[in-house]
Amino acid sequence: MYVSQILKTKGANVVTARADDTIARVAEQLATERIGAVVVMGEGRIAGILSERDIAYGLARHGQDLLALRVSDLMSRLVATCSPEDDTGTLMEMMTDRRVRHLPVLDNGKLAGIISIGDVVKARLSEMAVEVNELRDYVAGRTA
Repeated sequence: MYVSQILKTKGANVVTARADDTIARVAEQLATERIGAVVVMGEGRIAGILSERDIAYGLARHGQDLLALRVSDLMSRLVATCSPEDDTGTLMEMMTDRRVRHLPVLDNGKLAGIISIGDVVKARLSEMAVEVNELRDYVAGRTA
């Protein structure tokens, strides 16, 4: 399954933040939207990504002062991205190798969506179910 197919199912909405937003504001946004990361935009391009993990690490380092910090203080600046043409195998490899749970989707340089590890697992399970049914049909002699 391709990223473009996943986005057709889940939608292309991406929650974004600015580098000068406070961590308190983004933490509230993550909770309200029930998501694990926001894409940080600056000057029409991706400037970074801020995840729940970044906030947890920030809490360990900064304690109660964390909420007053700016997104730019904690965000990951090197952002792994994917394209609509990438498949689930490519996504799994990228997420594993880079140890990330979210990949913004870029289509011709423009932000077109975001894929989470949960989206990839769901898509892969769907693919596997189709493969299992096809194998059952083949073994039972029910092929077309």
